[in-house]
Amino acid sequence: MQTPLVSIIIPTYNRARLIGETLDSVVAQTYTNWECIVVDDGSTDETDKLLAGYCKKDSRFQYHHRPKDRPKGANACRNHGFELSKGEYINWFDSDDLMMETHVEILLFKLQKTNADFAVGDCVNFGDVKESGLKPYNFDRSNASITASLFAKNQIGWITDDFLGKRNIVKNIQFNEKLRAGQEYNFFVKLLHQPFKCILLEEVLTYRRVHCETITTKKEEDKLNYFEIITSIKFQTANDLNFFKNKILICWFLSGYMQYAHEMSKMNKYAPNVFDAFKLIAHYFSFNKSVAFIIALVLGKYFNKGYNMMKYART
Repeated sequence: MQTPLVSIIIPTYNRARLIGETLDSVVAQTYTNWECIVVDDGSTDETDKLLAGYCKKDSRFQYHHRPKDRPKGANACRNHGFELSKGEYINWFDSDDLMMETHVEILLFKLQKTNADFAVGDCVNFGDVKESGLKPYNFDRSNASITASLFAKNQIGWITDDFLGKRNIVKNIQFNEKLRAGQEYNFFVKLLHQPFKCILLEEVLTYRRVHCETITTKKEEDKLNYFEIITSIKFQTANDLNFFKNKILICWFLSGYMQYAHEMSKMNKYAPNVFDAFKLIAHYFSFNKSVAFIIALVLGKYFNKGYNMMKYART
């Protein structure tokens, strides 16, 4: 097997108590030609001190801070980390998850053997007793079709940790720095619009730590906040897909955006990006439907109505 450089890019924020385990799992990799670039989003804990120790012990580690002219968030950190990276292959990883010892070796071997553009391993959850040992996705990997539409509709999926790809397949796709959640989903929907060859592996290569601060939990604890997150993901992804001119999928995202935006209006709050969404709806549906969308939001906010108007706008 050839031994090209693999760039492992890790955004972090106030994870001093956890990231050490993550970095130890990187050090333990059976494949040794890697660089690990950690980009800090402005931590106020002991992350600086901890990373200084790792960089001193192993020159393969790099520690950087998000540039001040970039927006706060893991997305900007991932993009900055990629800009600093030198590897022929890219593996983004989260600062609280763990790599199996053969994580990089197996993914890279399968990529080289098949000449694929990217490979995706499997993972299991740990940390939460109820979730521990479970997989976050349940689909038949042996027969799975991989398309942007199936990924968008959650009929296939993977976490960012499980992805190892050639630099060329990711170099023109950025993480959307306007999103505060769902950024990986947005990224891979865009990536799958390019010509690609992918291999899905059955091997579990990642332990994914389960957190209480997930979107699902937010839905239960704060419905309005959940709707705001979902509308943002749907609008930003629809807007990003303008580049690929996928009208069917853009309309699917906009339809979902309109649905959740109307729910938010009934809770006396307008969804983010309403007027930009108005322009997209006018372009991909019709001007009349974009007007109907705005009217439905007003009716929802002030009268708790507008269902039929929104149904017209979305179809």
